[in-house]
Amino acid sequence: MSYKSIVVSAHSLHNQRTLNTAASVAAQFDAHLSGSFVYEPIYLRYPMAYGVYLPPDLDKDRSKAEKRASVAKTAFEKACESYGVNNNDWQFAKGETLSTLDLQARCADVIFLTQAEIERTTDSQHNDPDLPAKLAIASARPVITVPCVGEFKTLGKRILVAWNGSREATRAVREALPLLRTADQVVILTINPKTSDYRGLAEEPGADIARYLARHGVNVEVTQTVHEGSNVTDTLLSRAADLSADLICMGAYGHSRLRELALGGVTRKIMRQMPVPVLLAH
Repeated sequence: MSYKSIVVSAHSLHNQRTLNTAASVAAQFDAHLSGSFVYEPIYLRYPMAYGVYLPPDLDKDRSKAEKRASVAKTAFEKACESYGVNNNDWQFAKGETLSTLDLQARCADVIFLTQAEIERTTDSQHNDPDLPAKLAIASARPVITVPCVGEFKTLGKRILVAWNGSREATRAVREALPLLRTADQVVILTINPKTSDYRGLAEEPGADIARYLARHGVNVEVTQTVHEGSNVTDTLLSRAADLSADLICMGAYGHSRLRELALGGVTRKIMRQMPVPVLLAH
């Protein structure tokens, strides 16, 4: 298994680091890289208000989006040139953001997004901090989210895997295999193992998935911790900092009912507090 088709969402004017990260991974695996800008028309962003409170200036709305897309395309081309990714293409799509990215992700091995910049942008189309998790759940494809601040010289050299034996965590490990195989260090972290989904699966929590990964040529360390006085999110992020991890691999927890997606508490907090890129899978 390898990554051969990668999509990167290039919606933000501040996501050059995301484009660079996606391009570096594409170069690493000799993969095709698609840059995507999704234009969500004003009547989709404000369906209840459109036509009542908002002027029907669709041409102005689209023109503004096309200018942003032009800047994003230039940044995308710069990233591809910097990392020697000649196998690439650019997509300007019109539609509801989640649905459009969902369709694009389903025909890719992995999709890259930028963490929401709620306090830094007026682009309401892309300021949903839950978008990466929603996309992972809706598309059943792995989503790698890059923080909107910080510098990341590497991705996937030191990976922290949040493991609890659940279906979602299993899927995340499986989807991260190409990166896990080439990592210098992979740490399996189990938090509060006695209360996790894998009770009874192995005499040593985490040993079962470590054996699985070892058979795939991954050099794995297993560690356990019990959090006292802090929540699971703080424990996970603290351990990531201790390891100088450059990627957190974890399951996206939630469920879908019609068009509504409800996310688990840890997933939601990680999407808001991530210090390093996070791979989510459902």
